[in-house]
Amino acid sequence: MRLIRKYQQFLCFAVVGVANTTVHAGIVVLLMETLAPPAAIANGAAFVFANLMSYTLNSRFTFRSPMSFFGYRRFLLVSLVSLALTLLITSAVEYAGLHYVVGLLMVIFIVPVLNFLVMKIWAFAPSRD
Repeated sequence: MRLIRKYQQFLCFAVVGVANTTVHAGIVVLLMETLAPPAAIANGAAFVFANLMSYTLNSRFTFRSPMSFFGYRRFLLVSLVSLALTLLITSAVEYAGLHYVVGLLMVIFIVPVLNFLVMKIWAFAPSRD
């Protein structure tokens, strides 16, 4: 029980991440099956909605931080840097001639942990106003 309490914030972050991924995928499937836009458009729309949902849930439940436009800008920046890191890792693995699963595993185990740390230390840090 003590172990769960110690990692409670990270576990909450993980649950929000799973919910976020599920919503993103659901929106993509819904759009693709009903309106059939280009996949990039469906994913872009899903990203916007899921990112706003993720910010809201992480603000309220994970980091218990007040929501603000300034806070969302930081959150969005971290999200976009995480996306860039994901693309960098997967591209480097592909360039090295390794199986794509190696890159996928690296992304699964590296990006969320770094994302959580930057969110905790910077994006959701208490303002010094």
